Amino acid sequence: MENFVFSIPTVAYFGKGQIESLGSAIRRFGGSKVLLAYGGGSIKRNGVYDDVVKQLDAAGLPYAELSGIQPNPRLKSVEEGVALYRESGCDFILGVGGGSTLDACKAIAAAAGYEGEVMDLLDGTAEVSGAAPLGTVLTMAGTGSEMDSGGVITVGEDHKKHVIFHQELYPKFSILDPEYTFTVPQWHSMAGAVDILSHLMEQYFTPDCGTEVQDRMNEGLMKAVIDNTPKVLENPEDYDARANVMWASSMALAGFQFRLGKPMFPFPVHYIGHELSSLNDMTHGVSLALVTPAWMRHTMRKNPESTPVFAQFARNVFDVREADDAKAAEQGVVLLERFFASVKMPANLREADVPEDKLEYLAEKAVEHGELGILAKLDRDDVLRILKDAY
Repeated sequence: MENFVFSIPTVAYFGKGQIESLGSAIRRFGGSKVLLAYGGGSIKRNGVYDDVVKQLDAAGLPYAELSGIQPNPRLKSVEEGVALYRESGCDFILGVGGGSTLDACKAIAAAAGYEGEVMDLLDGTAEVSGAAPLGTVLTMAGTGSEMDSGGVITVGEDHKKHVIFHQELYPKFSILDPEYTFTVPQWHSMAGAVDILSHLMEQYFTPDCGTEVQDRMNEGLMKAVIDNTPKVLENPEDYDARANVMWASSMALAGFQFRLGKPMFPFPVHYIGHELSSLNDMTHGVSLALVTPAWMRHTMRKNPESTPVFAQFARNVFDVREADDAKAAEQGVVLLERFFASVKMPANLREADVPEDKLEYLAEKAVEHGELGILAKLDRDDVLRILKDAY
């Protein structure tokens, strides 16, 4: 196990009615005027907006509103948020929504005190050197943005994804009320659960590094997601199922605890999935469900020494009892495919309306900054094979 430093500075207020902590939490971290950021109209329809505003008013906290943050948040929203934050004299950012809103707020926080262009911080021209304080009220479980230090912003006509990371981008606090996820549409609830599972798998599928504690904890979370997601599908207001999925979302990327002691993880499936999202504006979790099984099989073909890792996943997460590693690993992939089907994910890229003539373009974009992978290095031809297998 390699050396590591572990810190999660975010305070989690978890459970029913925790919105009542909002005003005191903002005051605790020095906020006196808030940039209130959110997406479309869902938080106004489901009452979350009213709850937030009630608490801000009760605490005597004035606010400026940034609305309309899109799924797969765009650079334009970030730029608008930075301008509004400065013009309104805000000193705290409150993101209310799912991962897209929270990711946009992290980029706004990073750029609030930077004098150059926002894009400088996204393309690596400049480094993040500080951030405005940020709090979140989560309304959809999936991305883990409520407890991590990174965000993904969509830029340009080709909708290229740019990732921003910095220790200062951890939210100061996150309010996590499972009841706020009751009204999330089925499609997004299921895709969010797949995203959670993918975060856990991408940290799990690495060479053996002696990280038994991290891996056993990870397996428990994966099983919890697999067990509780169908319950959410059956009854969207199952509080305990929603609570377990929400907390799994938060824990999956909190301090990247499940990759601690391992080599740096490149999240190859996410890179490929981001390109699918960019091309079709596809829901992120859906893109991951489409790619993951094909990636697993291709990785084992290219590097048979990776097979025991996938066999361990099959045995410890899906309770496969096959002694032969290759057979166990394949059974695990099949069971994962069945899980994705059970939560209404499309079966393949064709069913998801991905144009077959765009597969080569997608493969080239996925590796434009270098090879992907850790169990097996993936070049353009490897990614193309994965996409064809997923088609």
